[in-house]
Amino acid sequence: MTESLERSIVRTVAYFSHFSYPLTSFEVWKWLLMPERKYSLAEVSLALDESSLLEKSLSRHGGFIGLGNVELQASDRRDRLKDALRKYEKLNTFLRFLSRLPFIEGIAVCNSLAFHHTTSESDIDLYIVTKPKRTWSARLCSTFPLMLLRQRPGETLVDPLCLSFFASSTAMNLEPIKIAEQDPYLAYWAMTLIPLVDRSGCYREFAEINEWARAVLPHAEPVKRAPAFRPMTRRVFIPIPLKEVLARKLQEDRFPQKIRSLMNLDTRVIVNEHMLKFHDDDRRLEIASALDEKMKAFV
Repeated sequence: MTESLERSIVRTVAYFSHFSYPLTSFEVWKWLLMPERKYSLAEVSLALDESSLLEKSLSRHGGFIGLGNVELQASDRRDRLKDALRKYEKLNTFLRFLSRLPFIEGIAVCNSLAFHHTTSESDIDLYIVTKPKRTWSARLCSTFPLMLLRQRPGETLVDPLCLSFFASSTAMNLEPIKIAEQDPYLAYWAMTLIPLVDRSGCYREFAEINEWARAVLPHAEPVKRAPAFRPMTRRVFIPIPLKEVLARKLQEDRFPQKIRSLMNLDTRVIVNEHMLKFHDDDRRLEIASALDEKMKAFV
């Protein structure tokens, strides 16, 4: 084993500890963050078993590895898994409608639900790929019924559906919105998308376009479509005769002041004809800084 591998293991566990998410030894290998080269599962397992640095630095309980009280974190992870599975039941109900909307090429789960690590208040976050030049129309068609049913964040406290990231099939490369050379959060985000609707193979193309994430997470593989949560194929609704410019105006006029003040200032809120990203509470800098602080203890 090498010091470089030990530091990569600590970096990986420290990253997930920010979310109180302990890992199994396989997951440490799978999500190994910025190693100098690829390592085998056996090499990572050996390091975890025999390294005195890792023995001193990491906490373990019941097959889980983390920082701090891993026993409590492992119990919490099991409870959050149950909540996530319940969220998929609600999501499947709405997917019966969303999957039939015109202008949508793909729908994928992202963020905490992609890790099955949620609470009842956690959002059901979706990343939606749209047809070219139809991003605003796709957002209007998908968010309007959620607004009527009051199922969006701020409208319901339990399992809100958050449709805050739309991208045209011509704008799936996320590299331009990185906040740093690596941007671990965005790399994990890209590699953990769970496709539920994929009409044209757009998520396979997404994985190919975002090959940069492999340099950050060389052992990770894109998630395949999830058969257990895949909606039944149904005929797509007939497109409404709505011009894209009108769809944009109808929505931009309703933007809250906070969104208006952040539009296109940086990568938090992106508003254009190709991408609609409304992450006004983007925590990537906070998470990266917290990771840097944790790693200083292992220099």
